[in-house]
Amino acid sequence: MSIGKKLKNLRLKMRKTLKEQSEVLGVSLNSVYRWEHDLAAPRKTMLKKIADLYEVPLEWLLQESEWEETPRHIGDVVYLEQNTEQQLLRFFRKMSENDQYKVLGYIERLYIEGADKKQQRKNLASGGN
Repeated sequence: MSIGKKLKNLRLKMRKTLKEQSEVLGVSLNSVYRWEHDLAAPRKTMLKKIADLYEVPLEWLLQESEWEETPRHIGDVVYLEQNTEQQLLRFFRKMSENDQYKVLGYIERLYIEGADKKQQRKNLASGGN
């Protein structure tokens, strides 16, 4: 897979537009377009910045082969795997304290709503209101 295809796949997995990507990297929209279409290649310093942004190895970006799978963890995109609890904890630790409180509040609301629904079902099953 070419560097251009890898860059495009990474951008799409993070749900960024060409414009958003160019702004994040501090380059022109045309530059990002040319990289993704293999009309030009980013400098090694820019590739390092991209690798850091998407949390992928620089070596993976530079390596070309017929078929390569994209690394499972890209940026803050969560892929549901067997270690979901560990993933949640890893992302939670990266958040600001303010965002951590927001997440805790959200989880608490979900838990309470779930408990309320469970109690309602229990009441309906027993014939009570």
